[in-house]
Amino acid sequence: MLPKIYRSDPDIRKHQINTLKIFNDNVSEICEGLEYQIPFKSGRNELLLHVSLSKDFPNEKPLLKISPPIAHHWVNAESEVTSAPGLLNFTIHSDLGRVVQAVIREYERNPPPLKNECSGNSIAPGSTITSPTVPKRDGERSSPSYCGINSFTSPTHLPNAQRRLMFPELHKLSSEELEFLNNSIDRQQEFINEIPAIKEQNKLLDELIVQVEELAESNLAKQEQLQELKMNVDRRIEEVTKLAFENERLHVKYQDLSNKYSPVNIKEQLRSAAQKAELECENIADTFLRGEIDVDKFVVLYTKTRALCQTRKTKEEKLSHQLDSLLKAGF
Repeated sequence: MLPKIYRSDPDIRKHQINTLKIFNDNVSEICEGLEYQIPFKSGRNELLLHVSLSKDFPNEKPLLKISPPIAHHWVNAESEVTSAPGLLNFTIHSDLGRVVQAVIREYERNPPPLKNECSGNSIAPGSTITSPTVPKRDGERSSPSYCGINSFTSPTHLPNAQRRLMFPELHKLSSEELEFLNNSIDRQQEFINEIPAIKEQNKLLDELIVQVEELAESNLAKQEQLQELKMNVDRRIEEVTKLAFENERLHVKYQDLSNKYSPVNIKEQLRSAAQKAELECENIADTFLRGEIDVDKFVVLYTKTRALCQTRKTKEEKLSHQLDSLLKAGF
């Protein structure tokens, strides 16, 4: 994934909208790429956060609006969230989803009263009016409270405080150094690289790179052995191919011999040979009747041929009987 500094504005806008859906639940799209709504529960009240994105977003801050109207130091008279830390410091490199998530979490942890509840309450004589304590910045005034009820407490968890806990190194920097860090991407990269956790990750990454290089060298060293094994496999494949062709040839030959010497085929051959011998006997008899051969020759030829014919018939009948018996036995 490309860093944000190498993305075009449409890509950054799409990424910002994706973070809105990733870090927050129940995000409803009212107008694609322009307007979204997020319902959430704040104490006993059901609130709705409207997120409006202008055409210049993310170069321009998003517009967050709460309904129904609430009394909170982040919200102005038009129910627009304007003083949330994430909005005050919003830049093109911010995450819209995290900014909205911080706003929703603030209202979930410290439920603010509705404006109509504040306007309906009267302040008793002698009661003390307090306002929520808001962290001040240099040259910045604290925002007034819209509801001076004692039960309204100040937020105790702010994203900036969380960031200070995550990056204790920031305590060592002066205001000028922090300003320079905020405005310089190169300085931010240097600061990140000096964080112990990042150093540890870089160390692990270097170790992994060394392991990968060693594995690559080991693989290259086995290349010759692999080539020999490949040639051996090719040679055996060639031998197997030849054996397969020879096996096919022998199988065809076996099928031919099997059909030729099968009992059924032998029976048919015997029947055909017996019929042929019987026909030859008739031809010998016709030849004798025409006077073409003498008696002695006729007797010899006819007896021999007739005996052959009878032998073949006997064998054919015997084989037929055996085959019928096997067929009845289920073979």
